[in-house]
Amino acid sequence: MLRQKKILNACIALSLAIHGTFFVFLQTHSIWFTTPSTPSFTHLEKVRPDQILKESFSKVSDASPKISPQKELVAKMAHLPIILSNELAEVTMRKTSLENLFGSPFIPKTFSLPLPQHLELFADLPKDLIIPSQKHQTAKRFSAQLEPAPFIAQEKALAAPEAKPISFPSETIQLPQQDLAKAAPKVPMPELPEVPTLADLGTINLSSAFEIELSFSPRVGEPGYLFALTLIPHEDLEIPSLRQNLIFLIDKSNSIQHERLVATKTAVSKVIEELEVGDSFNVIAFDHKMEKLSPSFLKLSPETMVKTNEFLNKIQLGSFFSPGDPYRPLFVTIPSFNEEDELYTAILLTDGEGLSKKGSQESFTRDWTLQNQGRVCLYALSMESDPHLGTLDAVCHFNKGRLIYANSHRGLKRKLGKLIQNIKHPIAKNISFKAISKNQNAKIDIYPNPSAPIYLDQPYVLLGSTDSPDDFILFVQGRLKNEWLNIKKTISFVNAKKGGGSLKSEWALQKAYQKYEQYLIEGNKDYLIQAKELLEPFRLQVAFQ
Repeated sequence: MLRQKKILNACIALSLAIHGTFFVFLQTHSIWFTTPSTPSFTHLEKVRPDQILKESFSKVSDASPKISPQKELVAKMAHLPIILSNELAEVTMRKTSLENLFGSPFIPKTFSLPLPQHLELFADLPKDLIIPSQKHQTAKRFSAQLEPAPFIAQEKALAAPEAKPISFPSETIQLPQQDLAKAAPKVPMPELPEVPTLADLGTINLSSAFEIELSFSPRVGEPGYLFALTLIPHEDLEIPSLRQNLIFLIDKSNSIQHERLVATKTAVSKVIEELEVGDSFNVIAFDHKMEKLSPSFLKLSPETMVKTNEFLNKIQLGSFFSPGDPYRPLFVTIPSFNEEDELYTAILLTDGEGLSKKGSQESFTRDWTLQNQGRVCLYALSMESDPHLGTLDAVCHFNKGRLIYANSHRGLKRKLGKLIQNIKHPIAKNISFKAISKNQNAKIDIYPNPSAPIYLDQPYVLLGSTDSPDDFILFVQGRLKNEWLNIKKTISFVNAKKGGGSLKSEWALQKAYQKYEQYLIEGNKDYLIQAKELLEPFRLQVAFQ
């Protein structure tokens, strides 16, 4: 009997030891199984930013930003503050449906961000100088598709036929005496002021400060042409930069693994040291919870760098039971409004495992984009083997940014450093475009839509399509630090270069973004099938599975 008890006690002790060892292993090692991305998507990421510019624009460097800019909201909207208490954040983040977020059932009519405010040349004229029309004027509904007033005026001026001179006979016309008696006396017209100039309206013309590079390629299977248009700022261009507010979101969930987390923290610390004077920053570490460096943005100084490094050193890998949730920390980055001279940018460093749950890809992209309303530019930094890169790419596109990924842990530092250098000097935001062909029958479409800011020393690439290779005029407007930007360029296909396969793949991706938008609005999976048909020839996968 005593021997059996000893054997029983030994078995119990051995079982406890085995279970304890396995639990410690789960806490210190990741056993997440990730789905590697397809080689084709990785290949496009490597080819897309460099090959288009290399094939099409000889003057463009590798540092050009990717082709995924978006519209930006100028109107100052009352929204949740950038600083949330822990209790308020916890309550707010639990509202997972649009009905809870907005307070009532919300069905968006359009997924596109609102058009930015544009320069109205006659907005500052006294109202008493406007002569009312005698005809009854019907009030028009506001439409997000209305074009800015300067563009409409320019389009009508170009489309109007040339007036023919009127010749009068040399003889003097004599009117009968009775007609002279019935003629009404002349009424003196009021003396109207002169139309204000661009300088009076706080607008600067930078048409001569940018060079234009154009390449084009015939469409496949349909008439017309695709083209890539690049605005290249002059090296000696001097424009005050917008103030940057950068926030780094570090995913510390267990799927990241220890070595990658260490590389991420080192990269963030290095790039913060290289920020411009006057810029501000903050850091948030997250898994299923959030830790914030500071309640508000910090200015770069020796004291704040010490505080930042202490915070980064304390970030530890989460347990196996703490998956990453990128939506909640991104929600905290949205400011109540943007000042005219500042720009908010969020950089999400994640592996995307938090988007594995069914339905999370669609809700993450749709809900946060609707909440953001273009106030924050979103960039994502991942590894090429991470899952859900297509979803991260789509949500960055809809929020004026782009996806970047590295092929090694050491590459994370290099990629993040290059990104910060590219977006270091934002000079204009709320960018809008208008292309008017000299051929009245030609149709021109310009992408991106919505648009990203313009950065100093970085080429700005636009994609477009046209029915015929006729000359057209490109108008660009945007908001500088203290005034408005105005660019007018005549574009000719005479000396344009021939585009390659990268141009066609980028165009297919832009068209796929439109299908994603329609899918997120209507929930019809036929749009995903259409997006897949667009991307399949280039071995690309859709963003939502």
